[in-house]
Amino acid sequence: MTDKRKVVVLTHGGAGSNPAHADGTAIAGQIGMMELQTGQPVLNAACAAVATLEDDSRFNAGLGSHQRINGLVQMDASCIDSSGRFGAVAALEGFRNPVQVARIVSQSEYRFLAGAGAAEFAANQECQKVSEDEIGNTGKDFSTTDTVGCVIRDGNNFAAALSTGGIKDAISGRVGDVPLIGCGLYAGSQGAVAATGEGEAILKQITAFRAYQLIEKGMDPKSIVSEVISWFNKPTAFGLIIVSKLGFAGGANEPMAWTASEMEL
Repeated sequence: MTDKRKVVVLTHGGAGSNPAHADGTAIAGQIGMMELQTGQPVLNAACAAVATLEDDSRFNAGLGSHQRINGLVQMDASCIDSSGRFGAVAALEGFRNPVQVARIVSQSEYRFLAGAGAAEFAANQECQKVSEDEIGNTGKDFSTTDTVGCVIRDGNNFAAALSTGGIKDAISGRVGDVPLIGCGLYAGSQGAVAATGEGEAILKQITAFRAYQLIEKGMDPKSIVSEVISWFNKPTAFGLIIVSKLGFAGGANEPMAWTASEMEL
């Protein structure tokens, strides 16, 4: 008889996102769980969950992305699993699901692509395109710090994924923490972390990797969430979700839509 494995999926809609939109993060979590149930790798499941959030225009990612000051939409995304596989894109224009482009990058000879090069790569891989008319400028009062994310545990395997449309009215080419491994997200043999908030502040703290180091030291996820949030003084918005072999937790110093689900497979 095969032993069952613990499976946990957490998703968030970003620091500053409306908690009432947790129905969206819950649906994304269900998609991630379904991927695992059908035998998909943990990284693919995390990216599928985040792609679901990119398709929900209530969140600042994918179809709901902010416009830059020049009216363009440039998106960042990344993913990583505990085997060390990772991929990222920055300032990507014209594609519906940047996180899926990042996943495909992780399977290629590259690890991080930006701007026109990322778009050329996505086109060559026949990723789904989207027009400027279909994304951004939705008229919603988004927080400038929205990012969508997912962390997953599948037995002894972990993964994290993030996506964002960036800061509203930022200059073209501005990149925050999301596509930078160890800043916005991290995963290793003991767990996974996905952060959200003001990108420049998260970059300075090398936040996700430092949070992961606390996992390695044996700190429980709830204590880690409290500790890491304390590194950011308001009005700097910040939040994160964490999963480890000791459990899972999420939280923020701003309202945040997030959900968690667990089961044995």
